[in-house]
Amino acid sequence: MMEGNQKEVHGLGAKHFNKEDFNVFDIQGLDERMAAIRERIQPKFRYFAEAGARFMVSEEGVESEVPVHIAKHLRRTKYAPENTWCAIGGDTRGYKKYPHFQIGIAKEGVSFYLCLIDQPVKEKEMAATLLERIPELQRLPRDYVVSVDHTVPDVLPIEAVNWESVLIRLRDVKKAELLIGRKLAPADPRLASEEDTLAVMEETLHELLPLYRACMELYR
Repeated sequence: MMEGNQKEVHGLGAKHFNKEDFNVFDIQGLDERMAAIRERIQPKFRYFAEAGARFMVSEEGVESEVPVHIAKHLRRTKYAPENTWCAIGGDTRGYKKYPHFQIGIAKEGVSFYLCLIDQPVKEKEMAATLLERIPELQRLPRDYVVSVDHTVPDVLPIEAVNWESVLIRLRDVKKAELLIGRKLAPADPRLASEEDTLAVMEETLHELLPLYRACMELYR
C-alpha cells in the first residue's frame, strides 16, 4: 500500500534513472527540455533526495532536518540546460552558501557528490579543515572522482588527485570549487533499480558524511 502511495505522491513509474531520462538532454529547445526535466527527472530527484535526507537523520545521526532543493533553472532564457541537479542540505532558503550533497544527471550519467561550490560562506575555513584531513580523503573508495569546476563534465579519478594542491587552491582562489563522490555511467547496473540506486546513494552519503560534518561544524 505504501508503495502505491509513494508512486501517486511523486508521480513516478520506475523509481530509478533510465534511458529515457538521459535522452531528455537530446530534446531541442529550452521550454521543451525543461518540460521533460520537470515531468521525468524532478520527481525522481525529489524521491531520492528526500530518501537521502531521511537517511542522514535517521541512520547517520545528523542532528537537524535536512532540506531538499530542486534546481529550477529559472534564470535561463535561451539555452536548454545540459545537466540538472538537486541538493540535500543548506537551509530552507537555499544551499549554495553551505557544503551540501548533490544528485546530478547529464547525458554522461548520474552523480552523487559532496559539493563546495559557488563560493560558500566558509570556503577558506573548510579548505583549511580538509587540509588537515588529507589522509581521510586518501582513504575514500577508488571508484570516486573529483571535480574542481561544476560547470564542466570533466572529472579526475580520485587516485590522480593531488589533495594538497586542490585544497590550497580552494583556500586561496575565490572561485575555486570541490566536488567529491561517484559518477555513474548510464549503463551502470547500480542505476538499474530503485534498490540499487538507493544503496549506492546511501553508501556515498555514509562515506562522505564525516567530511560534511567537519565542514558544517564551522557554521555553528
